[in-house]
Amino acid sequence: MPSTLINSTAPGTAPDLTAFKPGLRLISRESIAPLLQQVEKPGRYTGAEYGIPQRDPAAAAVRVLFVYPDTYELGMSNQGLKILYDQVQRSESYVADRYFLPMPDMATAIRQFALEPWSLDLLLSLDSFDWWALNLASELNFTNILYGLDLAGLPLLRAERRGSEPFIIVGGTAVSNPLPLFDFVDGIFMGDGEDAVLEISAIISEGKSAGLSRAQILDQLGGVEGLVLPHQYAISLAEAGSWPAYTGPLVKKRNYQSRRFAALEHIITPNIDVVQDRVVVEVARGCGQGCRFCHAGFWKRPVRNSEVDELVDQAGKMLKLSGGNSISLHSLSIADYPWLEELVVAMAERYGPDGISLSLPSLRVQMKTIPVLEMTAGIRRSNVTFALEAASEIQRERIRKKSSEQNLHTLVREVYSRGWDLVKVYFMMGLPDPDQNEIDGLIRALNDLGDLAIAAGPRKKVNVTISLFVPKAFTTFQWAEQKPPAYFYEGLKRIKAGVRHPRVSLKGPNADMPWVEGILSRSDHRMGRYLLAAYQAGAHFDSWDDHFNRDLWRSVLETIPPADVSLWTGPGDPHAAMPWESIIQAKGAGSALLQKDHERFAAVTPENMNPPHPRELKDFDFPPELLRPVRIPEHKFETQVFLELQYAKKDTAVYVSHLESVETIRRAARRIRLPMTFSGGFNKHEKLHLFESLPLFFASEAETIYLELYEEIPLRDLAERWNQVLPPGFSIQSLCYVAALPAARLLNEAPRGWRLDFKSAEQARQVFGQLSQAPESFSFEKRERKRKRLKKLKRGQSNMRAVTRSLGVSLGQLQLDQTSVCFTLAAPALGAIAMADLLQHFLLIPSSDWNVKLTITRTNPDSLNADSLAANG
Repeated sequence: MPSTLINSTAPGTAPDLTAFKPGLRLISRESIAPLLQQVEKPGRYTGAEYGIPQRDPAAAAVRVLFVYPDTYELGMSNQGLKILYDQVQRSESYVADRYFLPMPDMATAIRQFALEPWSLDLLLSLDSFDWWALNLASELNFTNILYGLDLAGLPLLRAERRGSEPFIIVGGTAVSNPLPLFDFVDGIFMGDGEDAVLEISAIISEGKSAGLSRAQILDQLGGVEGLVLPHQYAISLAEAGSWPAYTGPLVKKRNYQSRRFAALEHIITPNIDVVQDRVVVEVARGCGQGCRFCHAGFWKRPVRNSEVDELVDQAGKMLKLSGGNSISLHSLSIADYPWLEELVVAMAERYGPDGISLSLPSLRVQMKTIPVLEMTAGIRRSNVTFALEAASEIQRERIRKKSSEQNLHTLVREVYSRGWDLVKVYFMMGLPDPDQNEIDGLIRALNDLGDLAIAAGPRKKVNVTISLFVPKAFTTFQWAEQKPPAYFYEGLKRIKAGVRHPRVSLKGPNADMPWVEGILSRSDHRMGRYLLAAYQAGAHFDSWDDHFNRDLWRSVLETIPPADVSLWTGPGDPHAAMPWESIIQAKGAGSALLQKDHERFAAVTPENMNPPHPRELKDFDFPPELLRPVRIPEHKFETQVFLELQYAKKDTAVYVSHLESVETIRRAARRIRLPMTFSGGFNKHEKLHLFESLPLFFASEAETIYLELYEEIPLRDLAERWNQVLPPGFSIQSLCYVAALPAARLLNEAPRGWRLDFKSAEQARQVFGQLSQAPESFSFEKRERKRKRLKKLKRGQSNMRAVTRSLGVSLGQLQLDQTSVCFTLAAPALGAIAMADLLQHFLLIPSSDWNVKLTITRTNPDSLNADSLAANG
C-alpha cells in the first residue's frame, strides 16, 4: 500500500543513476485551439498577459513551474505565488512559468483530443520543467495535487518517479503537518519561501551541470533549510489508534528576514476577471495576537513590520506595472500595525487624487476603526468587515479573541450612520466550548445585530458568515476535538430557525467539508492510501461546494479504522507530543509553549476572565489628520474633450470577453496616465462609453470606445505609447478627438463589416455561394437565455424558441477573395440575423470550428462621425 513507501524508490527497484536532464517540448497553439472552443472561459488557458518576461527556456539553467492547485481565477489572486514567481524571474539564469488546474470541461477536452496540459506562458509540456512549486492554502486541495500529476502523465507516488521527471515540492500554510502527503511529493517546504526557491533552483542547476541523477540531486536538496524530504524518514508503524514514530532530520521552519515583503518587480496582469484584482501591499508578516484557534497566527510568527515610506513607494511601482486602481493593505492583523494611521494617511494623500482606492482586511473591534474607514472611503467605499468569531465574552476570552460585543454594536451603529448600508461579521462554530452554549449565543448575537440594522434605517443589512472550526497542527487547539458533521448540520439548522430578522443574511458551508479538512489536517502518513482512493473515485476540487462529493468522501472515510479516525479527530492528551513536532521545529509554536497555553485556556472561568471594557467614541478617537478627506480634485470630474479610440484584437485576445477587453484597454490607459474623467457617486471610476459588444471568439480590426478626458493632450505618439503597455493581441488603431458623443441609435443601427478567413479556397467558395443565394429572411430555433423567460417555462417545456430574422436583404458588399469572404451585415437592432446565428444556423458552421477551420473578424466600418477632428499633435 502507498503508506508503506518510505524510500526514494519503489521496493525492489535499483536506483536510477541516469543524469537528470528534462527535455523541452513545445505544445503548439494550433493543437490547443480546438479545446479552447469547447470550454467555459477559455481565457483561463491562453496566457499572453501583460508583464510576462521574455525568456528563452532552452537557455535557462533551471525551469520552474509554479503550480496553483486550483483555478486560474484563484491562483492569480494568490499573493504567495506572485511573490515566489517574482523571485525566480529576477534571476537571468532561471525561467519561471505558471500552471493552474483546468476545470473539468477542459480536462475532458484534453483527454478527448489526446493532448497534454501546457504551461501558461511558454506553452511547454509540464514535464519540461526541472521542478514544480505548489502553493497549498487548504488541505481540501490535496486531491488536486493528484489531479494535476495525473493529467500531466506523471506518477502519483513519489517512489515511482524516475529519470528526468520533475521534482514535486509543495509549500503553504496547509502543509504545516506534512505527513499526509509523504507518499506523493518529493519535498514539503515549511515557512517563507522567498530565499528557498532560489536555493532549490541553484542546487538543481549545479546537480545538472555535474551530471547527477534525480535521486542524487534530491539528497542534496536536504541542505535547504525548511525543506522536508519524505524519503529521509524511517517510519515505525503503529497499531490502529496510535501514532507512528518518525526518525529523521528535524527541519526548522524558515522565516524570511527582509521587511520588503511587497516589492514585486514582475507583475502579470490577468486578461480576464479574477477573484481579487488589486495591488496587494503586505504591511506586516506574522501576528502577535495569539488567537488560540488561528493557525496562520501561530505559523507566521514572528511579527515583522515594513516601514511606511517603503510601503508607499512599493505601492506606486506596482500600480504603474499593473494599471490597477485599488490598493489592498494586507496583514493578519492590520490593527496591530504600529503606524496604521500614518500609513493610511500617506497612501490616501499620495494616490487618492488619482482615483486609487484603499481597502483593508477584516477589522478588529476597536475605536480607531472608524476614522481609518473614513479615510479610506473618499474614492470607493470598501466593505466593512468585523471578525468576532465567538458569541460570548467568556468564549472570546478562552480563544483569546479580545473583542467586546458592546463595542461592536457601537461601531456598527457608527458605520451605519456614516453612510455604509452593509456590515459583514464573521463568527465561528465548533470551537472548544466547555459550557456547550455556543448555538444559543450565536442566535442571540445575530438577532442583536438585526435589531441594530432595523434601528439604523430601512436599507441597513448585516451579512453573517459562520465558518466551522477545524483544529490545526501547531496551534493551542491541536489536541482539540473536531466536531462531526451532524453537530454542524444541527447547529446551522437551529441558528437559521432562531434568527428572526430579514435584515440578517446568513451563510454557512457544507458541514462535511470541514470534517474532511480536519482529518487531512491532523492525520499521518497512513492517510495517503485513503487520499489516493478518494482521488481514484473521482474527488478533486474538494474546496468548491459544487464539486465536493459528500457521498464519495463518506464512503472512503468509512474504510478507515475507527480508532484512527478518533486519533485524527481528537480530543487528544494536551500533554502528549504530536507526530509532526518530531519533524518540524516551528519558532513561536513549539510543543512546550502550546501546552502551557492550553493550560491557560483550560483555566479561564467567569470569575477570572478579563474582557475588554465597553467604550463610546470620543473626540480624541478622530485625529485631525484622519479627518481631512482625501478626494479626487474637482477638475477631474469635468470633461473637456471626448476621445474616440479604435482598437483591434486578434490571436489570443479573441478568448477575452468584450467587457474584459475594455478593462484591458482601461488598465493600459492608467499605465500611461491618460487624464480620464471620473464619475461621481460612492464608487468612482473612469468614464468611457461602449456600444455593441463583440462576441467571444471573434476578432476585430476596429472596436470603438469613447473616453471622456478632463484635459486635452497631444495625440502624437499616444497610440504607440499605449500599445507598448497592452498585452499581445490588442492594439490601438486610431485616436481622434470628437466634439460630442455620437447618438447611440446611429451606432446601434449601423451595418457591420465582416470577413471570414478559411483554410482553403474551396471552403470560401462554398460559403460565398450560400450567402449569394441567401433568402430574404431565415427562421431557426434558438436556445432561450433570458432569465425572465426561462422562469416562465413549465416543467418539461423546451427552452428552445423559434425566431425569424432578415438575412438576404441585410447582406451587402459580398466579395470573394481567394480564401476570404467579405460582406456587410445590417444591425441586429434592425431585425437582421446576428453574426453568431448566421454562422451556426444558416451556414451550419458550429462554434467548435471557429478559430480552428476559420477565423471571424469584424472589419473597419466607414466612419459615421462627421464631427471627428483631425489630431493636431
